[in-house]
Amino acid sequence: MKTTGYLLLFVLFIVFVAGASPAVSESTGKLIVNISGFPSSEGFAMVALHDSEESYRGEGAAAIAKTQIKVVNQKVQAIFGNLAYGWYGISIFHDENANGKMDKNAMGIPKEAYGFSNNAKGFFGKPDYTNVAFQLNSAEKQITINLD
Repeated sequence: MKTTGYLLLFVLFIVFVAGASPAVSESTGKLIVNISGFPSSEGFAMVALHDSEESYRGEGAAAIAKTQIKVVNQKVQAIFGNLAYGWYGISIFHDENANGKMDKNAMGIPKEAYGFSNNAKGFFGKPDYTNVAFQLNSAEKQITINLD
């Protein structure tokens, strides 16, 4: 009888431990960026992902992730996976001549199309990070950007 009691307690313990696995909360997500408004299908979309004002103001080199995507039918889709939940911003330009940089005229005005998350617009420069920032707080988020 004693052995049966211990055996029953052991089985109940195993069932309890097996059923008591802690809930795993989702803490990373995938960002899908749909970009349209390219003036042509020549060249590449140069997409930069930022996670702070400092990253955003530091140009492409400071981005936490960058990708170069061939423009097809005047649009692209960029995907960034395994991102921690938080606030992000996207900056993009159309490297139409595929030289790897944003071409500007003599006055420093961009000669190639560009855009930002939230379709934010700047006045004599980039829009503020607060205007481009968006929150990733789900397993998947899609945003749309239309170039100037």
